[in-house]
Amino acid sequence: MSRLQTRTILVVVLVIASLLLLAFGPSEAVAPVRDALLLPLSLAQNWLAGVWGGASRLAQPGEDAATLQQRNAELEAQVGQLQSRIAQLEEDTVDLQTLSSLLNYARTQPDNTYLAANIIGRDPSPFLNYLILDRGSDDGLRRGMPVVSDKGLVGSVVEVTALSAKVILITDQSSAVNARLQNSRETGVVVGQLAGGLEMQLIAQQTPVTIGELALTSGLGGRYPPDIIIGTVTGVERQDYEVQQKAVIASGVDFARLEIVLIITNFTPRDLSSFSQATPTPALAP
Repeated sequence: MSRLQTRTILVVVLVIASLLLLAFGPSEAVAPVRDALLLPLSLAQNWLAGVWGGASRLAQPGEDAATLQQRNAELEAQVGQLQSRIAQLEEDTVDLQTLSSLLNYARTQPDNTYLAANIIGRDPSPFLNYLILDRGSDDGLRRGMPVVSDKGLVGSVVEVTALSAKVILITDQSSAVNARLQNSRETGVVVGQLAGGLEMQLIAQQTPVTIGELALTSGLGGRYPPDIIIGTVTGVERQDYEVQQKAVIASGVDFARLEIVLIITNFTPRDLSSFSQATPTPALAP
């Protein structure tokens, strides 16, 4: 006999027993029999109710599936919003750290007045030579204003519009910054290189140049204020037959990753070229 047939017979027996119980009513004489039959009958009823409930739920999948899909979509939207907030908080943290570093730098140079600017454009060529800032003449910017970061000298403003400004970097080949070595006090000129590096030229041959010493702006020439860090000496090029030597300078500024810079707004560049071209006054005849 199969399991299905056995269950069918059991159900029939339980139904007959239920009818008999109804026929005898609440007689005390049949109480033990009634109690013995009620237990399996209740279990059978519970089993049938469970089977029927499961079948009912399976018969209505559309409503549950739609509810679950809607809930899933709501949760995914909430996750997306939380991820956006986390990303924004991380960006705000980076900006705060950068601004804090720039503020600390500005405090070390109290004689200067600074204006912060965001970088909104870069040189698209393989060699980064200039940046575009979101500040312009409406903010008081003028050509020649020095641009710095907390790591040192960045460059100078060469073009200005009402709302933006172009900054030529000190690594550009056209850049030349009058510099001074911090230890020896020897002066020279830091020029940009084709590959984006820096080289300090016109250093007297007899000057001892130390690896690791700083090169600072000297203030000579009137284009930059003095004592701004340009970089660190990482190498020396010296030839015995030459009068002068060169030093390789490594800037602490990561020009490719700059996001915010400071513009020195209270410095007015001076053009001293006319003095170098001036002819000496002839002596008066006796």
